[in-house]
This record gives sequence, structure tokens and C-alpha cells, in this order.
Amino acid sequence: MSAVSLFLFSTLAVLFACVSSINLRIDEQEERECYGTTVGFGYSGTLEFHYQHLRKRYAGCTYIHGNLEVTNLVDPKLNYDLSFLKTIRYVSGYVLIGLITEVERIPLNSLEVIRGNNTYSIMGDDYSLVVVLTSRSEEDSSGVKHITGLKEIHLPQLKELSAGKVLFTGNPSLGYINTVDWEPIVRGRWDAVHFQEHAYNDSVAHNNDTSICDGGTRWGDDRTLCQQVIKSTTCHETCDGRCFGPGSDECCHSSCAVGCDGPEDEQCFVCKDYLYETHCVGFCPARAYPKLQKCVQY
Repeated sequence: MSAVSLFLFSTLAVLFACVSSINLRIDEQEERECYGTTVGFGYSGTLEFHYQHLRKRYAGCTYIHGNLEVTNLVDPKLNYDLSFLKTIRYVSGYVLIGLITEVERIPLNSLEVIRGNNTYSIMGDDYSLVVVLTSRSEEDSSGVKHITGLKEIHLPQLKELSAGKVLFTGNPSLGYINTVDWEPIVRGRWDAVHFQEHAYNDSVAHNNDTSICDGGTRWGDDRTLCQQVIKSTTCHETCDGRCFGPGSDECCHSSCAVGCDGPEDEQCFVCKDYLYETHCVGFCPARAYPKLQKCVQY
């Protein structure tokens, strides 16, 4: 091999290695499992330490094993940036958002499934989505009271809460949640969505305004925040809220989330728990371990 050929071969080998390394890093960034918390409204250290801890814990995460608790963002001196929440797609436990007075938007734009394997107990019920106490009132120099706080929670991709209920209360600045069609999200569960006192600001939007989104259902004043749901026919009473037709033999498999196009565990749109080969399963079999939402064989 000539010196020129050897040089070209070496150069191509280095380039290939670099590209492979870059692709590997990209793939690793696409899927990242993180572990949630169980502290509720508690926190350690200062408010700034708590916020930085949230950023470090959830930055780049796509799958939360456990609960997503975003709380105690109440320091007006801090410049809160919650863009690190945008990559989260799946939470196996509950989502708790509360004691947030210095943030106007919660950007959970990619979150599709809240599994509800763990629920948050409050006010005598068990919830998998809780949004509470997100505003504060202050007087200006003229003695006029102004309410500030959370205005929008962005969940346009949310398609299923597999278990547990929904609670909104103490959010007088929060808009748009009253336009959301909750039935496809909590399908099959009666009385699952609870709007308590000051659940939202109903003067912000109504679903009779269809100029932005079809049906008017949305999570904010932008087309990218239109509610994305998978519509289906009314399910037979024997189905567990998910089906591909109205008959008793047209129920989705119990391992399915969101929906399905047939009765088998291979025909789910999304797995409730894990994907093993082509099957949705509740737990990984022998000689396999769970990673993200997949069973990896060893």
C-alpha cells in the first residue's frame, strides 16, 4: 500500500470513528432514564439549591422512574428556567406541581403518559396529576391587589393517565385547562378529574374558540399547544377504557397504553410498562432487565 493510500485509509478510519462516536452520543441523549422523588412539598437546603438540584436531576431525561415533583419555586430573586422539563415523555409514578409562584409556564411539552404506579394522596383521594397553589397576591403602591403565578402548563402530547385522578386547585392565574378534553386521557374512569376552588382562570380561554385549534382544546395560546389525542369509538363496558371498536371482543390488551389497533399485546400504540421484543409486558421475564421502557436481554 502506497503512502498516499495509507494516509487516506487512516483518515477515513478516524472520520468513521468520530461519526460513530457522535451518533452514539446522540442516541444516548435521545433516551435517558432518571429517578424521581417522594418528598412531596418538602425540599433540602436553600431555595436556590433546591432549584439547581431539580435542573441537575431532570436535565435531558426522557423517562422518569418514579414521581416527578416540581415544587417550591417561590423565590422572586431567582431566574427560573424550566426548559429542562421539555424532554420528559413518560413518568411511571405521579406528577406533582405546586408551591410555584415565580414561574408562568411549565413546559412538559413531550410528556405522553403518566403511569400512576404511585399516586399522591391529598384531600382524601389518590392522584397521579396534581397542580396546586401556584399563585401569590401582592399590593401595589395604590393598594390594588395583583395576582401573579402560573399561567400555563404545557401538556399537548399527554394522552394517558393510566391510574389515579387529576386535581387542580389554588391556581387563579392558570388558563386553558378548562378547554382540555380530559375523557381520552382518563378514559374509562368516572369522576377522575377534580377542579376544586380556584382551579383555573376561566376568563383566559374557552373551547368555543376554535380559531387556533380544532375543537378549541389546547394548553396555551399557540398552535403547537393544541391538544393531541387519539380519538376512538365508545368502548364496551367490559373494556378497560381502551379499545379499537365498540364490541366486547375489541378491547385493547391490558398491557396497552393510549390505544391499540387490535387485541394482542403486540398491537399497542404505547406500552404501559415495558416492551419485550415485540410484546408489551408488565414486567421483564427471566434473563432480561428493564431499561427505560424496554426489556434488555443479557
